[in-house]
Amino acid sequence: MVAVDGSDQSEDAYFEAIGAARRNEAKLYLVHVIDDSSLLVRSAQPMEDILAEESQEAKEYLEGLKARGRYNDMEIIQYIGNPKKALTEELPKQYDIDLIYVGATGKGRFQRLLVGSTSGYIVNHAPCNVMVVR
Repeated sequence: MVAVDGSDQSEDAYFEAIGAARRNEAKLYLVHVIDDSSLLVRSAQPMEDILAEESQEAKEYLEGLKARGRYNDMEIIQYIGNPKKALTEELPKQYDIDLIYVGATGKGRFQRLLVGSTSGYIVNHAPCNVMVVR
């Protein structure tokens, strides 16, 4: 499984994960988690409108990444919720994940100070091996 958030480092992790999946003839799960808690403070729009807009943008982004990666055995997963919980508990259990690829950083430094590093959390709480890509 590889988690992407639009950052350069998450895309680097994506391409590393494709290489590993090819070498091991493995299925790759391309995951983007929409953090619904961060959407609440973003706009006065109704939540369902914001989620629909975010979901459409994420779908287009993920489809574009999938096309660039040119790897056939890949499944796209869009998830709405807490990224830390989704990437360490829910998705690994649901999809029987044995390795998670993440970028070393994704959000800006200020945002990491407020909410903590998602990649650091994944390293410390994942039920499987984690590959952090710089």
